[in-house]
Amino acid sequence: MTMAHSAQRSTIAVGGVAVEMFSGGSGPPLLFLHGAGGNAGWQPYHEELAQSYTVYVPSQPGFNGTERPDWVYTITDVCHFNQALVETLGLEQYVLMGSSMGGWVAAEMAAMCRCNLKALILVGAAGIKPDKGEIAEIFMVSAQTRSNQRFYDISQVPNGEQYQRELTAEEQLVAHSNQEMASRLCWRPYLHNPSLPYYLGRVNTPTLLVWGRQDAIIPVECGEMFQQALPNARLEVIDHCGHSPALEKPGEFLAAVNGFLAGV
Repeated sequence: MTMAHSAQRSTIAVGGVAVEMFSGGSGPPLLFLHGAGGNAGWQPYHEELAQSYTVYVPSQPGFNGTERPDWVYTITDVCHFNQALVETLGLEQYVLMGSSMGGWVAAEMAAMCRCNLKALILVGAAGIKPDKGEIAEIFMVSAQTRSNQRFYDISQVPNGEQYQRELTAEEQLVAHSNQEMASRLCWRPYLHNPSLPYYLGRVNTPTLLVWGRQDAIIPVECGEMFQQALPNARLEVIDHCGHSPALEKPGEFLAAVNGFLAGV
């Protein structure tokens, strides 16, 4: 994992738990929540966002370099943990962005407390069960299958080969541990909360939903359902793109995000 010059890796104590944090940039705060695969660290799109924002990328409890507090069992628990993180960091009028499982966390956090929230960005977010399609099985499949599910066309992903290489023994250990934590949080009901669409009806925070049209993990139908549930949301669908638009179509992803944030 390479980090650009402006980013730093640190730990911050939240209620006695040491949270692994990547951060960089300057300007208003933007908090990014990673998905079920764990924290891949400081990414090129974080670096781009850091031109205009102070970007925070924490490892969620039980993932990567952050231990799981013994009270964290559910996504709702993770949301409460993150609210404490927001208070510890002193974030005010912040942008909350979450990808996949992190999008689900971000959506529930907004439903819990939107007092300090300037804008919400959900990228291929979990959390709502589709009516017609289904959310793909991600826990019981091989790493190769997961990579195939994740991207529409890996040949168009900058540095795509890094997602297909053999992991080191240490990386495998972390990946296995992340997967264990994700399945603990997301297994039953599988990658959704039946109550979430009802919670979201009160969230009038300006919201951007970004989806890859060919998302093979969380179908674009879910993006449409989020848009129906949220009173102040717009949906940007990126063509020829899978579950990770920030990696597969970084230019279009950043254009959508920056265009939205410019208007907030």
